[in-house]
Amino acid sequence: MSAPAPGDRVAYAAAFLKNTGQFTGSGPQRRGTFVKVWESNPDFGRVKWDDFEANAPALALHWGEDYVADAREHGQLVHIKNIAKVGSARFALTCAGA
Repeated sequence: MSAPAPGDRVAYAAAFLKNTGQFTGSGPQRRGTFVKVWESNPDFGRVKWDDFEANAPALALHWGEDYVADAREHGQLVHIKNIAKVGSARFALTCAGA
């Protein structure tokens, strides 16, 4: 499995959502734009989520302002296996290969 290309629209992968019990709520609805693979560890990538600003205050309380500033500038770090290109087989819950 390769990383999405920069600029690809991504969401959490169906298998990740299923394995973490996220069938409702904001997780399955979350969409973002893939920025790049993280230089420090290619298992992770940077995603600029569409709903980041709405979540920023809670993220700041939990992780601190430095985290929010970094994520705002570069995108949030997400494990590549946990995201999928919107519309791909890994994106669809009904796909046997998810």
